[in-house]
Amino acid sequence: MASDSESGMHTVAQYVDDNWSMLAALVCVIALIVGIYLVDRRWRRRQIEKEKVTGFLKQSHSFSLTLVRHFMPSFQVQKYQFRGIQAKAGTADIEFEGLSLELPSGKRVLDGVTGNFNAGRLCAIMGPSGAGKTTFMNALCGKATY
Repeated sequence: MASDSESGMHTVAQYVDDNWSMLAALVCVIALIVGIYLVDRRWRRRQIEKEKVTGFLKQSHSFSLTLVRHFMPSFQVQKYQFRGIQAKAGTADIEFEGLSLELPSGKRVLDGVTGNFNAGRLCAIMGPSGAGKTTFMNALCGKATY
């Protein structure tokens, strides 16, 4: 009988020796599952705590509104509701003709520039560095003091 158990033990030991990498992978998978379980449990606890805090905040807001209504019955608390961006009632087109700018040195940097910016339309002033974009806008706004 002892020989049977010894051969059985020998077989288990031999199996472990032959498949140690498989057993190591199994232990890693089990550790990963336990880790995921613990993280999920912690996350659920935090969610429950957040729900409790949120509920408390809602109750305190309701309580403060009740207090205001009780002590100041003529005071009305209005609810704010965002209604989107409304279109402006007044619009303005900007037109310019023959816009020029001459520096004190006598050099003309803008000469006879004409154009328009229509209300509600996007306009881009583009050009390489030093092309005069800022000078143009300063001249257009009347702020070109060079």
